[in-house]
Amino acid sequence: MKALEGVRVVEFCDEIGSYCGRLLGDLGAEVIKVEPPGGGIQRMTPPFYNGVEGPDTSIAFWVHNTSKKSVVLDLDTEAGRRSARTLALSADVVLEDRPVGYLAARGLGYDALSAEKPSLVYTSVTGFGQTGPHAGYAYTDIIGQAMGGIMTLAGELADPPNIIYGNQANISASLHASQGTLLALLHAEATGEGQLVDVSAQEALSMSQETAMGTWDFQKRNRVRTGELGMLPVRLPGAGVYQAKDGWVSLLVVAPGGADFPELVDWMREKGLAEDLDEEPYASFTHKLTMGMITQIIGSPQSVAESAPLMEHIQGVLRRFIASMPAREAYEEGQSRRLLVGIVSTPKDLAENTQLRARDWYQPMPFDYLGATIEFMGPPYRLSETPAVIARPPRLGEHTAEVLGPI
Repeated sequence: MKALEGVRVVEFCDEIGSYCGRLLGDLGAEVIKVEPPGGGIQRMTPPFYNGVEGPDTSIAFWVHNTSKKSVVLDLDTEAGRRSARTLALSADVVLEDRPVGYLAARGLGYDALSAEKPSLVYTSVTGFGQTGPHAGYAYTDIIGQAMGGIMTLAGELADPPNIIYGNQANISASLHASQGTLLALLHAEATGEGQLVDVSAQEALSMSQETAMGTWDFQKRNRVRTGELGMLPVRLPGAGVYQAKDGWVSLLVVAPGGADFPELVDWMREKGLAEDLDEEPYASFTHKLTMGMITQIIGSPQSVAESAPLMEHIQGVLRRFIASMPAREAYEEGQSRRLLVGIVSTPKDLAENTQLRARDWYQPMPFDYLGATIEFMGPPYRLSETPAVIARPPRLGEHTAEVLGPI
């Protein structure tokens, strides 16, 4: 039994909402993706499998469109609109990310469909939402990141605003769309009443600012990019990114939740790499270097000035210590001592990660038309009774005859 088995979703999505459809499909919903002739933007987005460009080889498309069926319909023709309407009315959920008014102008909007099927859940994922003065504005992911406010917080203070890697505005919108869809579906199943789920990418990504908007509300102060230092006024030993022999690791030894700095010095001493940290004035300083001490230091400009030379010296010893070992050794040995250490993972690191492999997160998926088996990342959640089952993303129009035939 799958969590959403028996739920039919008809999806009119390209880049913004397609990940929402994937999340529902992986949970067992029958997701029928309605695509234009030739496919949408995402199908022609690089990189391509083996470098062969085409609508069925886009890795960007694959990532967002597992567990779906593909139907090709031309919504600019009467026949295409008629078939799309019949298909939409057979669904429990309609999911769309077209510009505001696009589907309504073709008889496929919420008002028209819900009038005929009141139980229908209709989820619209757009850049700025269905209402308001910006509802009709042009949108792409970088605009969502800019308008959502997240770019002002990414990178170093000396940098211009930075874009976050990947289409994070679209992903955030899809994540919130999936939550809203499931809530509306639960309500529809209980009452027979469907509803419009209106999702704005700008609003979705604004949630990722965490306390930034609250800082403005309460202090009338804009949070700014803080880079590696975060909110700290000085560079603390044991807090930040350090170069190992074959990569980088991130340390946050002075934070609550793990062992304190003396444990790190013990490790360095055992390796014979503590240098002069057992001598004064460093021994006393490292012995009491905890979050409580740091809080006292950064609260006093005089303490910061007095401690800065000591911290810089300790920092140099620590850099040399981390540089003496591979990143995985630093991570695993550090964690065995309850020190907050993590590998700054590359895609290769993630592919070889022993934790992810032990949990069978990577799932082999046969691509018959390519004569290949390709590993896909699994869902970031585990349901013990109704597990997600991921299926190969569809070829363009692969299920047109299968889906439209019986309707």
